[in-house]
Amino acid sequence: MYYLLISRNVFFDKNNQIRKESFELLDLIKDKEIDVVLVTRNKELYKEIIEENFPDEVLSKIKYGQRGTLSRKFVEQPKNIMLVGSVDEDIRIAANNKILLINPLWIEGVEEKIQKYGFQLKNFNQVLQCIDILNLENQLFYNFKVDEKTRLVAVSNANRYFAVENEGEMIEKYKKTLKYNDNHYKYAVYFHYLTMVIGMEEFRNVDYWMSVPSSSGSNDNNIYDIVKRTRYLLNNRRSKEMFIRHTPAKKSTYMDSNDRISQGCSRHLDTIHLNPDYKGKLKGKKICVIDDYVTYGPSFESIRNLLLKEQVEEIMLVAIGSFKKPYYKEDMEISGDVYRPGYNYKLVGKNVIHGKVNEKSSEIINNIYGIIKY
Repeated sequence: MYYLLISRNVFFDKNNQIRKESFELLDLIKDKEIDVVLVTRNKELYKEIIEENFPDEVLSKIKYGQRGTLSRKFVEQPKNIMLVGSVDEDIRIAANNKILLINPLWIEGVEEKIQKYGFQLKNFNQVLQCIDILNLENQLFYNFKVDEKTRLVAVSNANRYFAVENEGEMIEKYKKTLKYNDNHYKYAVYFHYLTMVIGMEEFRNVDYWMSVPSSSGSNDNNIYDIVKRTRYLLNNRRSKEMFIRHTPAKKSTYMDSNDRISQGCSRHLDTIHLNPDYKGKLKGKKICVIDDYVTYGPSFESIRNLLLKEQVEEIMLVAIGSFKKPYYKEDMEISGDVYRPGYNYKLVGKNVIHGKVNEKSSEIINNIYGIIKY
């Protein structure tokens, strides 16, 4: 059973009239394993109004949650709960219970913190699509060990040449989201990614969630936004970026494959250093670093080597998409201060890893295509 918590101001308007969208929602979930939980301080008042407006078979789908009780920690495993919020008080419910928070774009008057931290969705139908995506089986495209401390996972295939059925169309939708900041299908990318974060034990107890800095150094992109939302969802307050791009790097898309492979991670080590705010705080930590795509792996390899220099305990490298290319592992000997530009590095070993593709990941993409098609 999935529980959709709905703030009073989302279910009712300011005149205590049930919104038409709420009627539509109850019609949409009548044959689904989803119950609505109205979040309110005045259960009796709104229970009476609801009972006057819905038949018995619908009333069985509606529960009531006391705001004060819900604001405290009330759930240990929040996988099957989502909150559609409207007032800043809803932040406490979501944060204390690590519940997905939705910012409902279909109503006016949503308070500032909900707009800032809630994931924007256009209507209840889109909310239900996201629930359907979260209920899909978690099947990663890639999942392999780079070294004894590092694992690399890729959520989906990004290479249209190897695409099946509707996968090619979804690859283009994901590309527009990740490379061109088109937000039309951002919700599909984000919730697909969340099936991994919520469903895998490997993502428990991560100390720091970080993004690979863009080639320009700008954080104005959807990957950075995904990382911020992951921190919020998991109540991880360490918001300062760990990796600083002090000098713009040449974009990979402007380089041919041979140059990308031959230069390897050196072009990133020449342009990235660690944030001094993390000095002395990384040893023994578990760190997850997220990027949009992985091709040959130089961005991730620069990150891996910097973190290993600081004696981290575990590294999770996450790409939303993979181009199904061999991964070039480069072991660097690094000396000097990695918290500012100008440290020294020397290649001491290089080998190629051929990750095994999980063909079932294509089934998940096709399922998502079917969910968001209408």
